[in-house]
Amino acid sequence: MPDVKRTILWSVLTAGTALAALSPLSARADDQQPPADLMARGEYIATAGDCVACHTAPGGKPFAGGLRISTPMGDVITTNITPDPEHGIGQYTLEDFEKSLRHGIRRDGNRLYPAMPYVSYSGMTDEDVKALYTWFMHGVKPVAESPPVTELNFPANLRITMAAWDLVAGSVTPETGDSATFDKLRRGKYLANALAHCGTCHTPRNIMLSEKQDSYLAGAPLQGWYAPNITSSKTAGIGNWSEDSLVQYLRTGHVDGLSQAAGPMGEAVEHSTSHLTDADLHALAAYILQVPAKDDEAEHTPREQVGKAADVPDIRTGELTRIDRLDEMDGAHIYDGNCAACHGANGAGTSDHYAPSLFHNTVVGSARPDNLIMVILSGVDRTAGGLHVHMPGFAQNSDVQRLSNAEIASVVNYVMATFGSGDHGVTADQVQQMRAQLPKAP
Repeated sequence: MPDVKRTILWSVLTAGTALAALSPLSARADDQQPPADLMARGEYIATAGDCVACHTAPGGKPFAGGLRISTPMGDVITTNITPDPEHGIGQYTLEDFEKSLRHGIRRDGNRLYPAMPYVSYSGMTDEDVKALYTWFMHGVKPVAESPPVTELNFPANLRITMAAWDLVAGSVTPETGDSATFDKLRRGKYLANALAHCGTCHTPRNIMLSEKQDSYLAGAPLQGWYAPNITSSKTAGIGNWSEDSLVQYLRTGHVDGLSQAAGPMGEAVEHSTSHLTDADLHALAAYILQVPAKDDEAEHTPREQVGKAADVPDIRTGELTRIDRLDEMDGAHIYDGNCAACHGANGAGTSDHYAPSLFHNTVVGSARPDNLIMVILSGVDRTAGGLHVHMPGFAQNSDVQRLSNAEIASVVNYVMATFGSGDHGVTADQVQQMRAQLPKAP
């Protein structure tokens, strides 16, 4: 987003007078167009909350739902939250909307599944809830489509059981006042805990699937990916990052010699954090970098410091290896045929860092191979900071599988052994389990 637009959005955040133009909580949105600054504030909050990521299926219409979110109890299918009166939330009053957003209770009284991060959104201010409601009712195009109904395994298929879960999970006391006037760390905390709900992905969960508050942001598995430890730990987290580096990552999804965003985080950068104001990005980064360190027994060396360039043989020696026998191709040959053209035979990437180095890379340097497996399967397709970054996924190519599970396992083991934290013995079965978690439209 251009700096001018960021400035405009930030300026409307500081305008509190328009909030008084809203009708009481019990009122339903009418046809009268709300003030422009209120609409802009609501849109900015929706962007900070990354609502579009979960409520838009691959290739689907914005906010029309249909995305499948894998859980241990089955797939949750996200709902239509456009203002269509029959298929979406067009009949919701502000009170209905607030109960859904902050308490996980639908207009019909049934409980939402916590794939919707209402536990985090419960911390939003009244003013921001009102602005968000106003934008959804007046700024989003209605879509007359109903996604399939979520069908989970027993007992999760009984929505009443979510009431018991809510008691275990708890909630956050809503912030008070105008969130745009909070000081830097308070604003950063509000963004991290309420709007951007960082803990939803980066905090591990207990047997009841509620967040372990004593392990806040210490890392957790997520639909095949692993949302890494982002506490201030210097070995397991991002304690060695500067505030400017983290801001750059949130704005662009890429920091040379550190990390690149893909998967759910790539979506969060593209649709959410890359559109935040500079002040908000610095507030968010400053807050995260002071979160108490949580070390990880699997991570003993900072991920971004692991590995080195490969010692590539000089082909002028005349010692050549045939690679036309596909049944004999190992990880090195698969890498040479599919990866080296961009990442280099020595793993250094391109000179402009468009294709990143594979050493001093938090994905390859991790003690967990999950994210490397997933990025090879799904690829990277991220637009942020004025740059479109693309890496093809090797799960499919024109509906034809490009690399088998065994081949992906082989190249993952080669890349991590050669450039990163070591051969992790990834198997074809592990790759298949992660392949099954790739996003699917209903």
